[in-house]
Amino acid sequence: MDIVCPDCGALHWISERIVHRGKWNPKFESCCKHGDLILPLLEELPEPLKSFINGQESVAKEFRKHLRQWNSAFAFTSVSHNMDNRDEVAGAGVQTFQGPLRPQAPQDACYSQMYLYDPEYSAELRSGRFHNLALEVVRELTDMLYQCSPYIRLYRTAAERLTEQEAVEGEPIYTILLNPRLELVVNGGADPRRANMPTTNEVAIVVPEEYGEKGFRDIVLAKRYRNRQGEVMHHRFSRINQNHAAYIPLHYVMMFPKGETGWHWGIELNNPGGQRQRLRVSQRSYYRFRLHVRENEPDTIFRCQRLFQQFVVDLWVVMDQNNLIWIRDHQANLRADLYNGLTDILQRDDVDVNISTIGKKVVLPSSYLGEARFMQQIFQDINVQVFYVNNITGLIMVLNQDIYSLFQSS
Repeated sequence: MDIVCPDCGALHWISERIVHRGKWNPKFESCCKHGDLILPLLEELPEPLKSFINGQESVAKEFRKHLRQWNSAFAFTSVSHNMDNRDEVAGAGVQTFQGPLRPQAPQDACYSQMYLYDPEYSAELRSGRFHNLALEVVRELTDMLYQCSPYIRLYRTAAERLTEQEAVEGEPIYTILLNPRLELVVNGGADPRRANMPTTNEVAIVVPEEYGEKGFRDIVLAKRYRNRQGEVMHHRFSRINQNHAAYIPLHYVMMFPKGETGWHWGIELNNPGGQRQRLRVSQRSYYRFRLHVRENEPDTIFRCQRLFQQFVVDLWVVMDQNNLIWIRDHQANLRADLYNGLTDILQRDDVDVNISTIGKKVVLPSSYLGEARFMQQIFQDINVQVFYVNNITGLIMVLNQDIYSLFQSS
Protein backbone atom coordinates (compact mmCIF):
# COMPACT_ATOMS: atom_id res chain seq x y z
CA MET A 1 0.00 0.00 0.00
CA ASP A 2 1.67 3.18 -1.20
CA ILE A 3 -1.20 5.56 -2.03
CA VAL A 4 -2.12 8.01 0.74
CA CYS A 5 -5.69 9.24 1.11
CA PRO A 6 -5.54 13.05 0.76
CA ASP A 7 -8.30 13.49 3.35
CA CYS A 8 -7.40 11.21 6.28
CA GLY A 9 -3.93 9.87 5.48
CA ALA A 10 -4.96 6.21 5.20
CA LEU A 11 -2.78 3.95 3.07
CA HIS A 12 -4.43 2.26 0.07
CA TRP A 13 -3.76 0.35 -3.10
CA ILE A 14 -4.58 2.39 -6.17
CA SER A 15 -7.35 -0.06 -7.14
CA GLU A 16 -9.28 0.92 -4.00
CA ARG A 17 -9.97 4.42 -5.31
CA ILE A 18 -13.43 5.62 -6.31
CA VAL A 19 -14.12 4.32 -9.81
CA HIS A 20 -14.62 7.68 -11.53
CA ARG A 21 -11.39 9.14 -10.11
CA GLY A 22 -8.17 8.88 -12.10
CA LYS A 23 -4.89 7.44 -10.90
CA TRP A 24 -3.30 10.88 -10.68
CA ASN A 25 -5.92 12.33 -8.33
CA PRO A 26 -7.46 9.40 -6.43
CA LYS A 27 -10.20 9.66 -3.81
CA PHE A 28 -11.23 6.93 -1.39
CA GLU A 29 -14.58 6.00 0.11
CA SER A 30 -13.80 3.05 2.39
CA CYS A 31 -11.64 4.91 4.91
CA CYS A 32 -13.25 8.32 5.47
CA LYS A 33 -16.04 8.73 2.88
CA HIS A 34 -13.71 11.02 0.90
CA GLY A 35 -13.24 13.41 3.79
CA ASP A 36 -16.71 13.47 5.36
CA LEU A 37 -15.64 11.26 8.29
CA ILE A 38 -12.65 12.51 10.26
CA LEU A 39 -12.02 11.08 13.73
CA PRO A 40 -9.33 11.88 16.30
CA LEU A 41 -6.27 9.74 15.64
CA LEU A 42 -5.09 7.26 18.25
CA GLU A 43 -2.20 8.36 20.44
CA GLU A 44 1.04 6.54 21.11
CA LEU A 45 0.85 3.84 23.75
CA PRO A 46 2.33 4.83 27.10
CA GLU A 47 5.41 3.13 28.46
CA PRO A 48 6.06 0.35 29.29
CA LEU A 49 3.18 -1.02 27.17
CA LYS A 50 4.63 0.49 23.99
CA SER A 51 7.92 -1.36 24.49
CA PHE A 52 6.12 -4.63 25.19
CA ILE A 53 4.05 -4.33 21.99
CA ASN A 54 6.85 -3.18 19.67
CA GLY A 55 10.01 -4.56 21.29
CA GLN A 56 12.04 -7.57 20.21
CA GLU A 57 13.34 -8.53 23.65
CA SER A 58 12.41 -11.90 25.10
CA VAL A 59 10.13 -10.24 27.67
CA ALA A 60 8.27 -8.36 24.92
CA LYS A 61 7.87 -11.48 22.76
CA GLU A 62 6.55 -13.45 25.73
CA PHE A 63 4.17 -10.59 26.53
CA ARG A 64 2.72 -10.57 23.00
CA LYS A 65 2.42 -14.35 23.05
CA HIS A 66 0.04 -14.13 26.02
CA LEU A 67 -1.46 -10.74 25.16
CA ARG A 68 -5.05 -11.95 25.38
CA GLN A 69 -4.41 -13.18 28.91
CA TRP A 70 -2.74 -9.89 29.83
CA ASN A 71 -5.76 -8.03 28.49
CA SER A 72 -8.11 -10.21 30.54
CA ALA A 73 -6.06 -9.50 33.64
CA PHE A 74 -6.54 -5.74 33.29
CA ALA A 75 -9.98 -5.58 31.65
CA PHE A 76 -12.82 -3.82 33.46
CA THR A 77 -15.32 -6.32 32.05
CA SER A 78 -15.55 -10.06 31.66
CA VAL A 79 -17.73 -12.74 30.13
CA SER A 80 -17.75 -14.83 33.31
CA HIS A 81 -21.01 -14.65 35.19
CA ASN A 82 -22.95 -15.45 38.34
CA MET A 83 -26.35 -17.08 38.11
CA ASP A 84 -29.19 -14.82 39.21
CA ASN A 85 -30.98 -16.41 42.17
CA ARG A 86 -32.93 -13.39 43.41
CA ASP A 87 -36.12 -14.57 45.07
CA GLU A 88 -37.91 -11.30 44.49
CA VAL A 89 -37.60 -11.63 40.71
CA ALA A 90 -40.46 -13.65 39.29
CA GLY A 91 -41.37 -14.84 35.85
CA ALA A 92 -39.52 -16.60 33.08
CA GLY A 93 -36.60 -15.08 31.27
CA VAL A 94 -32.94 -15.41 30.47
CA GLN A 95 -30.37 -15.76 33.23
CA THR A 96 -28.73 -12.55 34.44
CA PHE A 97 -25.01 -11.80 34.14
CA GLN A 98 -24.11 -9.62 37.09
CA GLY A 99 -21.32 -8.58 39.41
CA PRO A 100 -20.99 -6.10 42.28
CA LEU A 101 -18.92 -2.93 42.15
CA ARG A 102 -17.17 -4.09 45.33
CA PRO A 103 -16.42 -7.73 46.18
CA GLN A 104 -18.53 -9.50 48.77
CA ALA A 105 -16.60 -11.21 51.58
CA PRO A 106 -14.91 -13.67 51.46
CA GLN A 107 -14.55 -13.34 47.67
CA ASP A 108 -11.50 -11.71 46.12
CA ALA A 109 -11.76 -8.68 43.87
CA CYS A 110 -11.68 -9.19 40.10
CA TYR A 111 -11.86 -7.09 36.92
CA SER A 112 -13.06 -3.51 37.61
CA GLN A 113 -13.18 -4.22 41.36
CA MET A 114 -9.37 -4.36 41.44
CA TYR A 115 -9.09 -0.73 40.42
CA LEU A 116 -10.75 0.34 43.67
CA TYR A 117 -7.55 -0.49 45.59
CA ASP A 118 -4.07 1.02 45.54
CA PRO A 119 -1.79 -0.04 42.62
CA GLU A 120 0.45 -2.31 44.71
CA TYR A 121 -2.43 -4.33 46.14
CA SER A 122 -4.13 -4.48 42.73
CA ALA A 123 -0.95 -5.90 41.20
CA GLU A 124 -0.78 -8.61 43.87
CA LEU A 125 -4.43 -9.54 43.25
CA ARG A 126 -3.85 -9.88 39.50
CA SER A 127 -0.70 -11.91 39.99
CA GLY A 128 -2.63 -14.24 42.27
CA ARG A 129 -5.42 -14.75 39.70
CA PHE A 130 -3.05 -15.18 36.74
CA HIS A 131 -0.14 -17.22 38.06
CA ASN A 132 1.89 -17.29 34.82
CA LEU A 133 2.07 -13.48 34.55
CA ALA A 134 5.26 -11.85 35.81
CA LEU A 135 4.57 -9.84 38.97
CA GLU A 136 7.04 -7.09 38.04
CA VAL A 137 5.36 -6.55 34.66
CA VAL A 138 1.95 -6.55 36.35
CA ARG A 139 3.14 -3.81 38.68
CA GLU A 140 4.51 -1.70 35.82
CA LEU A 141 1.29 -1.95 33.81
CA THR A 142 -0.83 -1.28 36.90
CA ASP A 143 1.08 1.93 37.63
CA MET A 144 0.75 2.94 33.98
CA LEU A 145 -3.02 2.48 33.93
CA TYR A 146 -3.51 4.35 37.20
CA GLN A 147 -1.79 7.31 35.57
CA CYS A 148 -3.43 7.33 32.13
CA SER A 149 -6.81 5.55 32.28
CA PRO A 150 -9.83 7.82 32.88
CA TYR A 151 -12.03 4.87 33.82
CA ILE A 152 -10.03 4.03 36.94
CA ARG A 153 -10.74 7.49 38.32
CA LEU A 154 -14.41 7.14 37.44
CA TYR A 155 -14.76 3.76 39.14
CA ARG A 156 -12.92 4.96 42.24
CA THR A 157 -15.11 8.06 42.37
CA ALA A 158 -18.20 5.86 42.06
CA ALA A 159 -16.98 3.72 44.97
CA GLU A 160 -16.37 6.81 47.11
CA ARG A 161 -19.80 8.18 46.22
CA LEU A 162 -21.30 4.80 47.08
CA THR A 163 -19.67 4.88 50.52
CA GLU A 164 -20.94 8.40 51.13
CA GLN A 165 -24.49 7.44 50.16
CA GLU A 166 -24.49 4.34 52.35
CA ALA A 167 -23.26 6.36 55.35
CA VAL A 168 -26.41 8.50 55.28
CA GLU A 169 -29.34 6.82 57.00
CA GLY A 170 -32.64 7.19 55.27
CA GLU A 171 -31.00 7.94 51.94
CA PRO A 172 -33.56 7.53 49.13
CA ILE A 173 -33.33 5.03 46.33
CA TYR A 174 -30.49 6.01 44.03
CA THR A 175 -28.53 4.92 40.97
CA ILE A 176 -24.96 5.79 39.97
CA LEU A 177 -24.63 6.04 36.19
CA LEU A 178 -21.75 6.54 33.78
CA ASN A 179 -23.17 8.37 30.79
CA PRO A 180 -21.65 8.40 27.27
CA ARG A 181 -19.89 11.69 28.08
CA LEU A 182 -18.00 9.78 30.81
CA GLU A 183 -19.71 11.74 33.58
CA LEU A 184 -20.89 10.13 36.82
CA VAL A 185 -24.55 10.85 37.53
CA VAL A 186 -26.29 10.03 40.82
CA ASN A 187 -30.04 9.78 40.45
CA GLY A 188 -31.51 10.06 43.94
CA GLY A 189 -35.20 9.21 44.15
CA ALA A 190 -35.27 8.53 40.44
CA ASP A 191 -38.32 7.64 38.43
CA PRO A 192 -39.29 4.11 39.60
CA ARG A 193 -39.61 2.98 36.00
CA ARG A 194 -35.91 3.73 35.66
CA ALA A 195 -34.44 3.01 39.11
CA ASN A 196 -36.42 0.07 40.51
CA MET A 197 -35.46 -3.52 39.83
CA PRO A 198 -37.19 -5.03 36.79
CA THR A 199 -39.96 -7.56 37.15
CA THR A 200 -38.35 -9.99 34.73
CA ASN A 201 -34.86 -11.37 34.38
CA GLU A 202 -32.49 -9.41 32.17
CA VAL A 203 -28.85 -9.31 31.24
CA ALA A 204 -27.18 -6.95 33.70
CA ILE A 205 -23.46 -6.88 32.94
CA VAL A 206 -20.72 -7.34 30.43
CA VAL A 207 -22.20 -9.32 27.53
CA PRO A 208 -24.08 -6.99 25.17
CA GLU A 209 -27.81 -7.76 24.98
CA GLU A 210 -30.22 -6.38 22.44
CA TYR A 211 -32.06 -3.20 23.40
CA GLY A 212 -35.38 -2.13 21.99
CA GLU A 213 -34.74 1.52 22.77
CA LYS A 214 -32.56 3.84 20.73
CA GLY A 215 -30.25 6.64 21.73
CA PHE A 216 -27.56 6.89 24.34
CA ARG A 217 -26.87 4.17 26.87
CA ASP A 218 -25.69 4.51 30.47
CA ILE A 219 -23.46 2.13 32.37
CA VAL A 220 -24.97 1.41 35.78
CA LEU A 221 -22.16 1.27 38.34
CA ALA A 222 -24.16 1.05 41.55
CA LYS A 223 -27.77 0.80 42.54
CA ARG A 224 -29.91 0.78 45.68
CA TYR A 225 -33.47 -0.51 45.46
CA ARG A 226 -36.34 -1.89 47.50
CA ASN A 227 -37.49 -5.48 47.25
CA ARG A 228 -41.12 -6.58 47.35
CA GLN A 229 -41.12 -6.49 51.15
CA GLY A 230 -40.00 -2.84 51.08
CA GLU A 231 -36.51 -3.60 52.37
CA VAL A 232 -33.62 -1.52 51.03
CA MET A 233 -31.20 -3.73 49.09
CA HIS A 234 -27.70 -2.89 47.82
CA HIS A 235 -27.37 -4.48 44.41
CA ARG A 236 -24.29 -3.22 42.55
CA PHE A 237 -23.52 -4.13 38.99
CA SER A 238 -22.34 -2.80 35.66
CA ARG A 239 -24.39 -3.07 32.52
CA ILE A 240 -22.66 -2.33 29.25
CA ASN A 241 -24.42 -2.06 25.93
CA GLN A 242 -22.52 -2.22 22.66
CA ASN A 243 -23.75 1.26 21.76
CA HIS A 244 -21.97 2.90 24.69
CA ALA A 245 -18.83 4.88 23.93
CA ALA A 246 -16.93 2.98 26.65
CA TYR A 247 -17.86 -0.50 25.41
CA ILE A 248 -14.58 -1.14 23.56
CA PRO A 249 -11.99 0.59 25.82
CA LEU A 250 -13.38 -1.03 28.98
CA HIS A 251 -12.65 -4.48 27.59
CA TYR A 252 -9.62 -3.96 25.32
CA VAL A 253 -7.48 -2.16 27.89
CA MET A 254 -4.17 -3.24 26.32
CA MET A 255 -5.19 -1.71 22.99
CA PHE A 256 -6.77 1.47 24.35
CA PRO A 257 -5.08 2.13 27.72
CA LYS A 258 -5.88 5.85 27.56
CA GLY A 259 -9.58 5.11 27.25
CA GLU A 260 -10.19 6.39 23.72
CA THR A 261 -13.93 6.25 23.27
CA GLY A 262 -15.47 3.96 20.69
CA TRP A 263 -18.47 4.38 18.43
CA HIS A 264 -21.70 5.86 19.78
CA TRP A 265 -24.89 7.35 18.39
CA GLY A 266 -23.74 10.96 18.66
CA ILE A 267 -20.97 10.88 16.01
CA GLU A 268 -21.92 12.76 12.84
CA LEU A 269 -20.44 13.18 9.38
CA ASN A 270 -19.05 16.45 8.11
CA ASN A 271 -21.66 18.17 5.97
CA PRO A 272 -20.19 21.44 4.67
CA GLY A 273 -22.53 21.69 1.67
CA GLY A 274 -25.63 20.62 3.58
CA GLN A 275 -26.42 17.96 0.97
CA ARG A 276 -26.40 14.92 3.23
CA GLN A 277 -29.74 13.83 4.65
CA ARG A 278 -28.23 11.25 7.01
CA LEU A 279 -25.49 12.64 9.22
CA ARG A 280 -25.16 9.82 11.74
CA VAL A 281 -21.99 7.75 11.41
CA SER A 282 -22.68 4.02 11.29
CA GLN A 283 -20.67 1.51 13.29
CA ARG A 284 -19.34 0.05 10.07
CA SER A 285 -18.03 3.42 8.85
CA TYR A 286 -16.51 4.24 12.23
CA TYR A 287 -14.54 1.02 12.55
CA ARG A 288 -13.53 1.03 8.89
CA PHE A 289 -11.84 4.34 9.67
CA ARG A 290 -10.15 2.80 12.71
CA LEU A 291 -8.96 -0.31 10.84
CA HIS A 292 -6.97 1.59 8.20
CA VAL A 293 -3.22 2.00 8.56
CA ARG A 294 -1.98 5.60 8.47
CA GLU A 295 1.47 7.10 8.29
CA ASN A 296 0.60 9.75 10.88
CA GLU A 297 -1.05 7.36 13.37
CA PRO A 298 0.56 4.65 15.54
CA ASP A 299 -0.11 1.15 14.19
CA THR A 300 0.10 -0.52 17.59
CA ILE A 301 -3.40 -2.02 17.50
CA PHE A 302 -2.38 -4.00 14.40
CA ARG A 303 0.58 -5.43 16.32
CA CYS A 304 -1.59 -7.02 18.99
CA GLN A 305 -1.71 -10.36 17.15
CA ARG A 306 -4.46 -12.62 18.49
CA LEU A 307 -5.95 -9.86 20.63
CA PHE A 308 -6.38 -7.80 17.46
CA GLN A 309 -8.10 -10.77 15.80
CA GLN A 310 -10.45 -11.07 18.77
CA PHE A 311 -11.08 -7.32 18.56
CA VAL A 312 -12.06 -7.49 14.87
CA VAL A 313 -14.36 -10.47 15.44
CA ASP A 314 -15.99 -8.67 18.36
CA LEU A 315 -16.61 -5.61 16.19
CA TRP A 316 -18.23 -7.75 13.50
CA VAL A 317 -20.50 -9.45 16.06
CA VAL A 318 -21.59 -6.08 17.49
CA MET A 319 -22.32 -4.61 14.05
CA ASP A 320 -24.17 -7.71 12.90
CA GLN A 321 -26.25 -7.73 16.07
CA ASN A 322 -27.27 -4.11 15.58
CA ASN A 323 -28.07 -4.85 11.95
CA LEU A 324 -30.33 -7.74 12.94
CA ILE A 325 -32.06 -5.59 15.57
CA TRP A 326 -32.72 -2.92 12.94
CA ILE A 327 -34.15 -5.53 10.56
CA ARG A 328 -36.39 -6.89 13.31
CA ASP A 329 -37.71 -3.43 14.20
CA HIS A 330 -38.27 -2.35 10.57
CA GLN A 331 -40.12 -5.32 9.14
CA ALA A 332 -42.83 -3.02 7.80
CA ASN A 333 -40.23 -1.12 5.75
CA LEU A 334 -38.99 -4.42 4.33
CA ARG A 335 -42.51 -5.39 3.20
CA ALA A 336 -42.50 -8.39 5.51
CA ASP A 337 -46.30 -8.42 5.44
CA LEU A 338 -46.00 -10.12 2.04
CA TYR A 339 -44.61 -13.21 3.75
CA ASN A 340 -47.58 -14.82 5.44
CA GLY A 341 -45.72 -17.85 6.74
CA LEU A 342 -47.70 -18.17 9.95
CA THR A 343 -51.02 -17.90 8.12
CA ASP A 344 -49.92 -20.51 5.57
CA ILE A 345 -48.94 -22.97 8.29
CA LEU A 346 -52.21 -22.59 10.17
CA GLN A 347 -54.24 -23.13 6.98
CA ARG A 348 -52.49 -26.36 5.99
CA ASP A 349 -54.42 -29.55 6.72
CA ASP A 350 -51.48 -31.94 6.31
CA VAL A 351 -49.44 -30.43 9.15
CA ASP A 352 -49.97 -31.08 12.84
CA VAL A 353 -49.64 -27.52 14.16
CA ASN A 354 -48.51 -26.88 17.73
CA ILE A 355 -49.28 -23.24 18.49
CA SER A 356 -46.74 -23.10 21.32
CA THR A 357 -43.87 -23.86 18.91
CA ILE A 358 -44.74 -21.15 16.37
CA GLY A 359 -42.81 -17.94 16.86
CA LYS A 360 -42.68 -14.57 15.19
CA LYS A 361 -41.19 -14.68 11.73
CA VAL A 362 -38.49 -12.13 10.92
CA VAL A 363 -37.72 -11.71 7.22
CA LEU A 364 -34.11 -10.98 6.28
CA PRO A 365 -33.65 -8.75 3.22
CA SER A 366 -31.63 -9.98 0.27
CA SER A 367 -28.95 -7.41 1.13
CA TYR A 368 -28.16 -9.16 4.43
CA LEU A 369 -24.77 -10.84 4.12
CA GLY A 370 -25.09 -14.63 4.20
CA GLU A 371 -28.86 -14.75 3.72
CA ALA A 372 -30.10 -17.34 1.19
CA ARG A 373 -31.28 -14.80 -1.38
CA PHE A 374 -28.02 -12.87 -1.02
CA MET A 375 -26.05 -16.04 -1.80
CA GLN A 376 -28.26 -16.73 -4.82
CA GLN A 377 -27.63 -13.25 -6.20
CA ILE A 378 -23.88 -13.62 -5.72
CA PHE A 379 -23.96 -17.00 -7.47
CA GLN A 380 -25.81 -15.51 -10.41
CA ASP A 381 -23.39 -12.59 -10.60
CA ILE A 382 -20.29 -14.77 -10.75
CA ASN A 383 -21.84 -16.92 -13.47
CA VAL A 384 -22.52 -13.99 -15.76
CA GLN A 385 -19.78 -12.33 -17.78
CA VAL A 386 -19.85 -9.33 -20.03
CA PHE A 387 -18.31 -9.78 -23.46
CA TYR A 388 -17.65 -7.00 -25.92
CA VAL A 389 -17.86 -8.17 -29.55
CA ASN A 390 -17.77 -5.58 -32.36
CA ASN A 391 -19.10 -2.84 -30.05
CA ILE A 392 -21.96 -5.14 -29.01
CA THR A 393 -22.33 -6.05 -25.35
CA GLY A 394 -23.75 -9.46 -24.61
CA LEU A 395 -24.58 -11.01 -21.24
CA ILE A 396 -23.65 -14.66 -21.46
CA MET A 397 -24.03 -17.44 -18.95
CA VAL A 398 -20.67 -19.14 -18.55
CA LEU A 399 -22.31 -22.53 -18.55
CA ASN A 400 -23.99 -21.93 -21.91
CA GLN A 401 -21.10 -22.72 -24.25
CA ASP A 402 -23.29 -22.68 -27.39
CA ILE A 403 -24.25 -19.00 -27.01
CA TYR A 404 -20.68 -18.14 -26.06
CA SER A 405 -19.41 -19.77 -29.27
CA LEU A 406 -22.04 -17.90 -31.29
CA PHE A 407 -20.77 -14.53 -30.07
CA GLN A 408 -17.17 -15.55 -30.69
CA SER A 409 -17.90 -16.41 -34.34
CA SER A 410 -19.91 -13.23 -35.07
